[in-house]
Amino acid sequence: MKKIETVWCQLLFDALERREIGFQQQKLARQLHLSTSTVSHALKDLRLMGGVRIGGDGGEVVDAEKILMHWANQRDLVGDVRMNLGCSEPVQEIEGLMPPGSILGGYSAVRHWYQEAPADYATVYVYHAQPEVVQDRLVSCKPGNTKVVVLQLPPLIPVRAETTSLAHTFVDLWNLTDWMAKDFVRRVKEEIDGLLS
Repeated sequence: MKKIETVWCQLLFDALERREIGFQQQKLARQLHLSTSTVSHALKDLRLMGGVRIGGDGGEVVDAEKILMHWANQRDLVGDVRMNLGCSEPVQEIEGLMPPGSILGGYSAVRHWYQEAPADYATVYVYHAQPEVVQDRLVSCKPGNTKVVVLQLPPLIPVRAETTSLAHTFVDLWNLTDWMAKDFVRRVKEEIDGLLS
């Protein structure tokens, strides 16, 4: 994930899940361990499209949906993939086998939140700071049709307790090409729309 994406993720996490729309560039830079020039670069397009407003003493998110869609269209999910594994176990069992420090994303995050999935799925997307730890956990799993996609977890990115944030999940789902992804996108977008109304 690009450094500017961590800024977009933080802004959306704060606006949607913490209900905080105000921000200061210097504070964002310290929080995410980025330079102020990187934060300024991340805000440039958002400012031009009316997603954020920058004033003398800080800024504020004025259109979270514009930021969300901008990030969704810029996201290179494939670039974060560190390994693809195949396993014979069902998805829920695999999700339960994930080692400490694992952050469920994509379909698994949605099922985790709502206790059911809007459609069947056969791929578990999981973020981990050390992807090889996930591989080690699944070493005894027989090869099979359930896919496990392990992605690099960026440092300091906002996450929920066991899953990617609402915006991060939406953005990743937006970039999946499986037929069922649209049902999951729709379900997450409904929640986001509810928060924005």
